[in-house]
Amino acid sequence: MKVVSIDFETANNSCGSVCAVGLCTLEDGSVEESFYSLIKPIDEVNYFNKWNIKIHGITAGDVIDAPSFEEIYGEMLPLFEDAIIVAHNASFDMSCLKEACKLANLPIPKLRYVDTIRIAKKVFPNLERYGLSVVSEHIECELDHHNAMSDAKACLMIVVQAMNLTGIFDMEELCKKLGVKIHEI
Repeated sequence: MKVVSIDFETANNSCGSVCAVGLCTLEDGSVEESFYSLIKPIDEVNYFNKWNIKIHGITAGDVIDAPSFEEIYGEMLPLFEDAIIVAHNASFDMSCLKEACKLANLPIPKLRYVDTIRIAKKVFPNLERYGLSVVSEHIECELDHHNAMSDAKACLMIVVQAMNLTGIFDMEELCKKLGVKIHEI
């Protein structure tokens, strides 16, 4: 089964203000950087606050000529087919996906997803914290934190490490063994 990691960055505190997305794919044991794009936020939420800029470094000027969410939606959908989606703090990324779809009047894709924080807590129970930077350092995964592609790749590497440590290379079986819920939207 294919596993796809996703990470969004937002322009402000609205989950629909997506300004970057990164997706990586794990299929047949191979990790691929599948898709990355800056995104021009939808007009209703197209403003950048200083806090978000400080976190990810993306400004309004960076996305002025970027595609809209509506334009990249069609490129993202095929990656979701027959996949379990993973994200670190998945509730945030799934909220971004749902809200951006609503604002763009696009159908919310039906998908199954897992939070890699839950996987990390089961596989690495002795860490003091489970933020992406802490877990990435623990598994020796290079991370340019808050770059959507780098975050997506690190998230997928958590899954790869969990699979290697358990010897379970099927995502559904891994989640079952770890007692980690697969959610649906």
